[in-house]
Amino acid sequence: MLKSCNVYLYVLIDFSLYRGDKRKFQMKKYSFFDYLYLSFYSRSFYQEIGKKRKGLCLGYLFFILCLFWIPEISRIHSEVSDFISAESFKYVKQVPVITISKGRATIKEPTPFYINDTANDKPFAIIDTSGQITSLDKTTAYLLLTNTKLIIKNYPFNTRAFDLQGIENLTIDQKVLQQWIEDFNMLFPFILFPFVILFSFFFHIIQVLLAAGFGRLFANTIQVNIDFRSLVRLAVVSFTPAIMLQTAHAILDIPFPYRTLIAFVISLCYLYYAIILNSITSDSIPEKKVD
Repeated sequence: MLKSCNVYLYVLIDFSLYRGDKRKFQMKKYSFFDYLYLSFYSRSFYQEIGKKRKGLCLGYLFFILCLFWIPEISRIHSEVSDFISAESFKYVKQVPVITISKGRATIKEPTPFYINDTANDKPFAIIDTSGQITSLDKTTAYLLLTNTKLIIKNYPFNTRAFDLQGIENLTIDQKVLQQWIEDFNMLFPFILFPFVILFSFFFHIIQVLLAAGFGRLFANTIQVNIDFRSLVRLAVVSFTPAIMLQTAHAILDIPFPYRTLIAFVISLCYLYYAIILNSITSDSIPEKKVD
């Protein structure tokens, strides 16, 4: 497999040389959109990133991750919307009218009042304003509304309680609850997007630093003198083809098993290609003869 990668890399290099970038190496202005396609093949582009550019290209990394996560968040939102449409009404139709006045909740139905999980007919939520049930211990329910508190189970042994004391006057019926669910469904991608982007950004920074470490080994092996900051820049750009491949899978909704590992290997191959290109000087490329 390594031999095949080497053959592929040298074919790319030969193609870059054949394109005849014979001009003296000059600083060029590339936009982030130029990076998206030049990172697949361009010798002069990788040389400029390695030799002329400053910084670490982290702004570009953030940019391309945003491009990837837009269709991915859209796909996730579609799945969440389908789930809400199919399941929410089964629970909403069981909810009685809840009145909260001056921090105290009441319902007209006898309590404890159970809202059941439709899949197994076990309690999903409990409303008890009488004080008989004060915790979610020894219950399968995830929500408990008491006279003065809303208790939510996060994990099997972890709960959070929210005091109703600050609520002066609020009536919750099925119509209001359904509207809240629809509002959440509409806002969900905007809430999720910044958290996902930040996590993905820091995760890819770790991958970039790891790739740059491998790049140092590549450079030492082929005796290329290149500093670590340049390796980080080249590593960031080398992730472009792999991220673009993942973006295509997200847009087309095609499963991509082991995508993190495969994307990292592809990025290492492009980084190896970039390091080799940065070992070649413009003056070492022979002029193409014109008959």
